[in-house]
Amino acid sequence: MTIYARLVRLYPADSPREKILDTVMLGSGRFSVREGLALIIGALRARTGADVRRNPGEFARSAVRLSALVLLVYAAAVDLTAAPAPGAPALFGSLDFVQYPIAALTALVLHVVAIVALARGAYLTAATGAVAALIASVVSQSRSGSSWSYAWYYDGFWAAPLAVLLILALLGARREHSSPAGWLLAIVPAISVLPTGAGHVLGLDLFYRQQALVAVFALALAWSFIDARVPLAVAAVAAVGILTRLTLAMLDEIPGGADTILSGIAVTAIPAVALIIAAVLSRRRAVI
Repeated sequence: MTIYARLVRLYPADSPREKILDTVMLGSGRFSVREGLALIIGALRARTGADVRRNPGEFARSAVRLSALVLLVYAAAVDLTAAPAPGAPALFGSLDFVQYPIAALTALVLHVVAIVALARGAYLTAATGAVAALIASVVSQSRSGSSWSYAWYYDGFWAAPLAVLLILALLGARREHSSPAGWLLAIVPAISVLPTGAGHVLGLDLFYRQQALVAVFALALAWSFIDARVPLAVAAVAAVGILTRLTLAMLDEIPGGADTILSGIAVTAIPAVALIIAAVLSRRRAVI
């Protein structure tokens, strides 16, 4: 079996493998690294659904769905890290040791429901679960006791409302199906990869302290050659950090003046812009 034949077997079983192999063999027949990489990329595109022909509207909706799934995973990871601050007074009486964990668990369950529903294409169920989860998230992250505004300071808080907005934009759109298992499994590593703590990664050393997040951005840039939707979905993760920065700036919670605020926002915005540019260039290279 030639190298080309082995590479063609990477394509899904329902792909026209013989036709692809015949097309490749029309050349000199000698192995070419360029042809080999093209076959690998083609196989990855076929297995991820990136090779499905989509008009601009269909592509946008598919990218929005993928971004919403990423944000729901982010929000679920935040739910797992949400816990009451020591000695924080309760919002509803003397239940300070109970209310926050219960609210966080409720938000987590609802976010899991939304992930499963969105992956299966049940957009209305996903929207309902995401909206309910957002309410529970606000309670679980309002740990200062007397003020609901504390939730806005929480790293990753904006993942939940952004997910809601994106899912609402999908209502009435054509359903797109995928397996929810991978998305559910992604929640656990997301805890260590994504900013999910209370103010832990809002400094200028974001990329140094969160090297895993840098790796995610780099992989998304590389993956743009295969699927233009992926860098857009990861850019949504960066948007969460940008919104958190802007919120703290408007509430005058970032010391150091305008220069510190702008530089901090830029640190997060630059990779987001790079991801969007990569997606646009990828989309122009090949009609998906």
